[in-house]
Amino acid sequence: MNAVATPRLIEIPEVTRLTSLRKTSIYEAIKRGEFRPIRLGRKTVFAEAEILAWVSARISSNQGI
Repeated sequence: MNAVATPRLIEIPEVTRLTSLRKTSIYEAIKRGEFRPIRLGRKTVFAEAEILAWVSARISSNQGI
């Protein structure tokens, strides 16, 4: 049987922990299209892989500084 990895969904507190951004900055990033929230009923979650990719991109872009 072939197991498929299920994407991990995380809530805002985990996004703030991973990115070191405050909630207001996260909402601004959503408006700019940098983060794509997923609505699950009344809850908003994010794909962990997308958040980690965003963090990696920021690290890579600052390597030349």
